[in-house]
Amino acid sequence: MRRTSKLYRGRPAGRVVLLSFAVLTVAALGGVVPARAQDASVRAQVDRSRIDEGGQVVLTVEISAGNLGDVAPPDVSGIVDFDIVGGPMTSSRFQWVNGRTSATKSFAYVLRPRKTGTLAIPPLGLLVGGKTYRTGSVDVEVYPGGGTAVGPRGGSPRLGQRGDPGQMGGPGQMGGPGQMGGPGQMGGQQRAQPPPGAVPQVTVVADVDSRTAYIGQQVTLRVVLDTQTEILNLGMKDTPTFPGFWAEEIKLPENLEMRRVQRGTDVYNEYTLMKRALFPTGSGALTIPGMTYQIQVRRRSQDPIESFFFTPTETITRRTEPITIHVQPLPAASRPPDFSGAVGNFSLNVSADRRETRVNDAIGVKVKVTGEGNLSAVSSPPLTELSDFKRYAPKVSSSSTLVGDRLRGEKSWDYVLIPLAPGSQTIPPVNFSFFDPRAAVYRTVSSAAIPIQVARGADGSAGTGGAIVTQSDVRQLRKDIHFIKQAPDGLADRSRLFYRAPLFTVLLLLPVVGDLGLFIFTRRREARQANARRRRERRARSQARRRLKEARRRMSPSTSRAFYAEVARALTEYVAAKFDTSAAGLTHDRIEELLSSRGASDEVRREFHRCLEACDYARFAPTSSGDEQMRRTLLAAEEILVRLERSLTS
Repeated sequence: MRRTSKLYRGRPAGRVVLLSFAVLTVAALGGVVPARAQDASVRAQVDRSRIDEGGQVVLTVEISAGNLGDVAPPDVSGIVDFDIVGGPMTSSRFQWVNGRTSATKSFAYVLRPRKTGTLAIPPLGLLVGGKTYRTGSVDVEVYPGGGTAVGPRGGSPRLGQRGDPGQMGGPGQMGGPGQMGGPGQMGGQQRAQPPPGAVPQVTVVADVDSRTAYIGQQVTLRVVLDTQTEILNLGMKDTPTFPGFWAEEIKLPENLEMRRVQRGTDVYNEYTLMKRALFPTGSGALTIPGMTYQIQVRRRSQDPIESFFFTPTETITRRTEPITIHVQPLPAASRPPDFSGAVGNFSLNVSADRRETRVNDAIGVKVKVTGEGNLSAVSSPPLTELSDFKRYAPKVSSSSTLVGDRLRGEKSWDYVLIPLAPGSQTIPPVNFSFFDPRAAVYRTVSSAAIPIQVARGADGSAGTGGAIVTQSDVRQLRKDIHFIKQAPDGLADRSRLFYRAPLFTVLLLLPVVGDLGLFIFTRRREARQANARRRRERRARSQARRRLKEARRRMSPSTSRAFYAEVARALTEYVAAKFDTSAAGLTHDRIEELLSSRGASDEVRREFHRCLEACDYARFAPTSSGDEQMRRTLLAAEEILVRLERSLTS
């Protein structure tokens, strides 16, 4: 079974391919009219408007327009009341509706307040199409430590009511996919109940490996599907949101893996639909909202004829139960002064690319943090300022991977140091502090000091400290400077001005002539398109008859698939020609909408869809149809076209 991002109403895969091809073709020919850059809209929002001191908030800046192109992240230098500890994380969405494109791009940042009170995130600017758009300001209330802040859904309990932190489930208690028990074996879960009248053999359940956590500690979310019936298609109704959490996707195989599980006396097929690594950004009771899935299943029919010629399907809805995570703030006691918010289990390594150098020759120093946790929220360990070195801003790089369901990786800062004086120099130890949620303690790791032996420069200089320049140095530079030549040759007469030349007049009139020609061309093209629409509608029936004639020629068991393809094409292209639209874009709902708008009767529409579904089923059936069935299908298609012609032309 393959996951899809959108649920289709029993249409075969061939129609989806044709629809995608038609969309790309129309876009390439200019049929898709992109919205202008002036239609762009921006907004900024936070996942929590009230947090405790030491907590974190996720800021999302979103811009939507018809044609975004390359959009640079917003300028966040104006955010002075918060430290940016993570981001930007970018995401994009694209939509195509009724011939128009729209795109949305989001930038997410993790912020930590510097003080308490009502803090403001100022308007942020985004440059699109040469124009700057600004968001509104956002206020965040920061309370002193003590768990008085209210979560995004309100009513968050004080964390003092929770049990001892030592009783929290460790991250390793939920094994890899092959080790996890079925949903019935996962502690404290609630299974989504099927709604009345729906197929009872399908359930969707969401659960986490731990219902308690510290700020910044990973909580793994897993959504599974249990079924006793065949699943034809599935998709999520809405994009999942995780307010109060920094979410990282755990990639699943493209083809969903199935395993057999037993629930009491019944056996189910289990599929894992989603995995997310969630990191709480604030304390309190945080809720993971329920997620709604639309699932298309095969329906058992009492009519054997219907079961043979059609695929009886039914779309059911399943929603998971919300999950509440109790998040405890990081303890204030024994917090190291250099603690920057890192939560997990990390190691530190500091290295230099060489131990011997000369004055003004660069040295590369790499500070690397490795371990388990959200590395996006890890700030650079402080590298002590060195008076005899010039230091440049570091180049930051990071990578992460999954070990089981735990997020691990490394983040490094590459510094370039320029020694300014000879002698024995030392890069002092680097300290890095983090909070270990398993042991509920702060830990500090340190690197060893790195000795550097600096010799005089290649020219024998001892360095200047970057601030002193001697007179002898200035005299030395004159050897590389040539005198300015004062010969008068090579000068030209510039008395004739360009705006008096005939070429200037021609170039001045060229835009006017171009606009006039473009206007005439546009009007003539619109007139041709109007005539083409009327001509296409008049020829719709004759084109359909030709298709049916070709289908009659292929009416043989050996060419049954080609026969049904021609009949289906005759029906869909007839409707497309009558309504001047693309046949590849005609779905079941779209055909129903078009025929209803022109007064076609319910019976005609029902027969039309029944004939079209019979063709689709026969094309993809494992066995070929007989002559009698093909003859009945052809007669039904001819009768439908006659009745449609009467309805649409009356």
